[in-house]
Amino acid sequence: MIICGKCGVDNQLGRVFCTSCGAKLDLTNMSSQSITNTNKESWMKAHGKKLGWIPVILLIALAGFVMWPCQGVIGEKGTPAGSKKVEGQLAFAASLKAGQKGGPIVLTEQDINGYIENVMQKKANVSSMSVSLKKGLVSVRMVREFVKLGPVPIALSCDAKCLPSGGQLQIAKASLGHVPLVGPLVKIAQRLLGGACASDPQLAGLASLEDLNVEDGKVSFIVVKK
Repeated sequence: MIICGKCGVDNQLGRVFCTSCGAKLDLTNMSSQSITNTNKESWMKAHGKKLGWIPVILLIALAGFVMWPCQGVIGEKGTPAGSKKVEGQLAFAASLKAGQKGGPIVLTEQDINGYIENVMQKKANVSSMSVSLKKGLVSVRMVREFVKLGPVPIALSCDAKCLPSGGQLQIAKASLGHVPLVGPLVKIAQRLLGGACASDPQLAGLASLEDLNVEDGKVSFIVVKK
């Protein structure tokens, strides 16, 4: 606003004469609010386009954290002998008739990771997958590599911490790359890990379990054939 020096009435910016008394307006009599607004408009014109890049930069950063995989195998490294042991136990579970129970079956980290490395990874088309067993907790890491840009792999990793509950494993925490998944987003990890397991028909025999017990370095359970 421009204040009229003769009658004191506020006039809109752009006027030359006062709307009340008709006197010529002096542009130096602009109100402090008008000066502030003008400065804000000038600043926005100068920096508005730069500010528009902030959401884009944040999205790129978030995508970078998601596509920055957690590398490395967790738990004890698997062995071919362990893989054979798991295959034998899966064949035993598949041979059960409806209503029968089998077990308890005891498998170690080495057994499970051996089977994953020698059998599951190829079927699930993943770069690596491994488990770590601690008392009351199963940790799983899966890495799927899409392409390499020189020495840098473009990959996606999924980490999950699962708790035994009612003969099944329930995901308590999960993350994609270095980004934690919270609330309903945990279902993303369920789909990724569930899809990897579903790619191996031999695991169907473990769909129904009882007395699932996780200890340091090993897991035990009873298979129930429905």
